[in-house]
Amino acid sequence: MDHQITVTGNIQNNITILPNDFIDEHMTKADGEYVKIYLMILRLQGSGTQITPDLLADRLELTRKDILRAINYWKQEGVLTSEKPCGEKPEEAVDVTVPDPQSVNPASDRQIPIKLMRSPVEMKNVTQDEDFERTIFMAETYIGRPFSSTELNSLCYIRDQLAFSSELMDYLIEYCVGRGKKSIRYIEKVAIAWYQDGIATVKMAKERTVSHTRLSFAVMKAFGIQGRNPASSELSYIESWNNLGLSQELIMEACNRTMIATHQASFPYADKILKDWHEADVTSMEDVRALDEIHRNTSRNQAVSQAGPKEKSNAFHNFEQRNYDYDKLESHLRQKTRR
Repeated sequence: MDHQITVTGNIQNNITILPNDFIDEHMTKADGEYVKIYLMILRLQGSGTQITPDLLADRLELTRKDILRAINYWKQEGVLTSEKPCGEKPEEAVDVTVPDPQSVNPASDRQIPIKLMRSPVEMKNVTQDEDFERTIFMAETYIGRPFSSTELNSLCYIRDQLAFSSELMDYLIEYCVGRGKKSIRYIEKVAIAWYQDGIATVKMAKERTVSHTRLSFAVMKAFGIQGRNPASSELSYIESWNNLGLSQELIMEACNRTMIATHQASFPYADKILKDWHEADVTSMEDVRALDEIHRNTSRNQAVSQAGPKEKSNAFHNFEQRNYDYDKLESHLRQKTRR
């Protein structure tokens, strides 16, 4: 007797419908994590659940930032809409819509484009461009090895999505390799930083690097370091300080305070000072002096509170109390009376 095969449960209520347009137009280009997040959004929408980044992060065991990056990507692709801007509010909700090319909102000039993952066929077509092929050859020569498909995809991202010209890409690679940085990941980070700063030409990039060089020498001088260039770890600190948007005057002040407090060139100590100022929205030396005054007043109040009220000094309080054994005195007095 043949076995009868049945599907358990009501299949009509246990299906998530995936649009063919998503498969044909979007799925092959997107990162795997983004696809997974999109599928979970479709699943939750079918159940009538209010969809929030926190809920998605919990269901998929991802970070909130991972979820927000995916949502922003799919919004740019036109497959998602959100009731509120995709920020950091826990109550934010998102809705899934069928892709509509007319509903795509272009990304802001300062918003970092999401990196697309190209298929081998797309990668082959892109890298056949004569100028780009020359850039790849130059980069592989500088770095000393052929690139993997992932590294080639990063170069494609810099050229196509960050809109770097061939000349700017050449200078970018020369700049990074010249500083001893041969990682494509590092080169991509520098490219993103330039993109966010609005750098679109080699001239602008050179002006930026000169500015960074001047800041580096100023920091080294403030720390009393002479006769050598900044180490890579020191340069990372200096670049992070520059990215905070603080003026060189404030950075120099943090270095001077570090030397006074530690008597040595402590980049981590200066980093703590500058990050505290950044979090406090410090933009000038006047702001620093105002913070110093608040700190002095707070320290003074704490000292007074810990000391407590002082006792008045008078003859009574200064009198040293004596301890008597009254039972012994009474016994001594009785014996004296009998005699």
